[in-house]
Formats: sequence, C-alpha cells, structure tokens
Amino acid sequence: MSEVDRPMASQGDLDKFMGKVLSDRGLDLTQYRRAYVERRLAARMRTLEVRTYREYAERMVADAEEYAMLVDVLTINVTDFFRDTAVWDTLKRRVLKDMIAEKLRGRSRTIRVWSAGCATGEEPYSIAMAILDVLGKDADKFLITILATDLDPDALAVASKGVYEKGELRNISPSYQVRFLHSLNATTFEVVPEVRRLVRFKNLSLFGDAPMRVADLVMCRNVFIYLDRQRQAKVLETFWTALTRGGYMVLGRSEKLSLESARRFESVEPRERIYRKPNRF
Repeated sequence: MSEVDRPMASQGDLDKFMGKVLSDRGLDLTQYRRAYVERRLAARMRTLEVRTYREYAERMVADAEEYAMLVDVLTINVTDFFRDTAVWDTLKRRVLKDMIAEKLRGRSRTIRVWSAGCATGEEPYSIAMAILDVLGKDADKFLITILATDLDPDALAVASKGVYEKGELRNISPSYQVRFLHSLNATTFEVVPEVRRLVRFKNLSLFGDAPMRVADLVMCRNVFIYLDRQRQAKVLETFWTALTRGGYMVLGRSEKLSLESARRFESVEPRERIYRKPNRF
C-alpha cells in the first residue's frame, strides 16, 4: 500500500477499529491477513473520503448499510462454474469415482459435501452436477447433501436463486448445459431443480464449529490466500474434524498445506491440491 493509499491512522487505531467491529457486529477482521484488511479498508475509505479508522467506525454507526459494504469488499466473490477444469477433471476421475465405488461396495448410500466459502454458489452447484454425472443411473440410490457456507449474506442470496448470466456458461460442457441448466432468456439461465435440491446454503464463519461431522468431501478453494498461517491452521483443524475417515479435501491451486498439516493429510494429487484424511490415524 502506498503512502497515498494508506489511511492516516496508527496500527493501534486499526486494532481498536477491528475490536469495535467484532464487538458491535460480530465480524472478526483478525481472521484475515493484516495487510489485506488494510488494503480493503483503504479502498472503502477512499470511496467515502474519510481519512481515519475512527471516522470510518463513526460512518458505520451512522449508516447500517456500510457494514454490508465492508463485508462485500472483504469477501471477494470471484468464482466460476468448474473453475480450473484440470481440478474438476481430477476430482471426478480420482475422487468421486473412487468414493462412489467404495460406497457401492459397502452399505453406505450417503454422500455429504461441505463447500466452504461458496460465494455465489457456482462451486456447490458444480459439485452437484459432477456427482450426478458420475453416479449416473445409481443417483436414485444415494442421499446427497451439499452444505454450502459463506460469510456474505448477499452472495448467498444470489446462490440460493440459482440464476446466472450466460457469460458463466464458458466452463460448463454442452452435455451438462442440456441436462442441468434451463435458459430463461437471452441473457440468463437457471440451475434445474434436480441440482438445486441437493444444495443447502448457510451463512457461516469458518472459525466456528464444523457444521457437519461426517463429510466425505470438503471443498475450500481460494480462501486460504486471505488468511494468515494461524488462521489457516484453525480452519484446517475444523476440516479435519468435519471429514470422515478417508474423506477428501480440495484447496485452491495456489494454496499449500503447512508442514504439520501435510504430515496429517495424505496427498492424492499434489498439483491440484487434493488431499485425504487417512482411514487410520
């Protein structure tokens, strides 16, 4: 951040600001990297033409909508259907097929997925489509639950509707478009009920208790880049708790496990950041 961009405030003032936001609004800004918070706050403060964190805190008190704006600038909802096609190809080939084959050999007929940091819903809907595709005629034999969580209520409102601009079709195969999508008009489409019914959206912080305890798959892609090492470790512990033995975890392609976490999780596909909780530990 340049001196021009930096608010005229001390680090102590930033600590006070973050403490006030946590106390008044329940948003823990310390979960993000400090430099990231500074950059995002600076952008919002420039827009409002305020120069100190104290002034910005006063603006939040005076205007309830400003809190929503703060959440919006902190949670950058950049996502696509089937983002990074190589990851999804590997997920279907190495994870879903093996997982489903194992379940068919045994007695379990449930598939439970947690999409953590789901933004506007493209990821969990992509997961649902991929699972239905891999299951094929066996889909009716399974109870599929996909819990999609995010901190941003506005993003979740978009996700729950399942309606998107047609520019987002670029990574969705023609066969998936025919089977899983419905054109509404020249510019928008919707995800069909067969897919939407599998996904449940919930406003949830990653720093609370795990929302499910027997997840077969946890997807958390491009979230860790905003967190410091301590917070990453806390979230990974939550994922470890949520995953069933033998369950899979997928991170963003630019995100790496710490050495300690790498010793706990088995690496399934290092390049695509796909890991597995051991069956025995």
